[in-house]
Amino acid sequence: MDSKIIKKDTTNSKNNSKKKNSFTKNGGGKNNNNNNKVYLNKSNISLIKNSKLLSNIKDAPTYTYEGGEGFQCVRLKLKPGQSIRADAGTMNYMSSDIDISTQTGNVWGAFGRMLSGTSFFYNIFTNKGKREVHINLSGINPGNIGAFYIPKGQSLNLVSSSYICCTPNLEISSNVRLGGLLTGYGISFVNISAHETDGIVWGAAFGNVIEKNIKPGDSLVIDNGVIMGFEANTEIHTDVMRGFTSMLFSGEGLVSKITNNNTKNLKMFLQSRSKTAYLSYLKNKLRNRK
Repeated sequence: MDSKIIKKDTTNSKNNSKKKNSFTKNGGGKNNNNNNKVYLNKSNISLIKNSKLLSNIKDAPTYTYEGGEGFQCVRLKLKPGQSIRADAGTMNYMSSDIDISTQTGNVWGAFGRMLSGTSFFYNIFTNKGKREVHINLSGINPGNIGAFYIPKGQSLNLVSSSYICCTPNLEISSNVRLGGLLTGYGISFVNISAHETDGIVWGAAFGNVIEKNIKPGDSLVIDNGVIMGFEANTEIHTDVMRGFTSMLFSGEGLVSKITNNNTKNLKMFLQSRSKTAYLSYLKNKLRNRK
């Protein structure tokens, strides 16, 4: 009788261990307090907080971050024949087995990318060797890097200075928004689309990446300088702070209001520091030195 009890406890222990280490696709890359499972929501664009969640995504390379907090670069491991698509000038170092192919794609797409602030040309890095190799990439922002999962049929917009690289199945174009002139990000944003299969894109934040979920019917007021990315169909309304005194003396200036008129949560990706405010600060300091 005692032997049976011991055997039963061992089985339960194994089952509990399997539950803690298992993954399910019904969620958003967070821990579920009820069953301790880590899961990836494959129906929505998500900020990947655990790279192991991508193990079942086709063509998604494994990756780690280097450089330390605040100055991150992404180190990708490419299997033989595997590729990564990156903006021009983002490569820091790579294995000698990696081949680089510089392309433009179709002409209109190239002009669209240039309009959004990325390069007219882009690079495809491919592992031509017979072993796994590494490539290290980074953006121009001093801050951390976020990996974003894009399900098939959906698109993510990033500010031009954030885009670093993506899986080669994704399409890069521009999303023209006249309001971008008011927010300080130019006339268009980088539009990353997953037309045929799911994909991953890496983007650099000015500071850290903050993921905000806006529930249906709710609104969020955001300082324009901290916008990093958003779902392509998001409506962003730019306006001044309410009240004459606040408009002149609050230091906030123009802000954006995002209202979720859909039936599911809307995601916004923010930066923890405002690049526009920082650049304005530097300009004032440099001007005072003259």
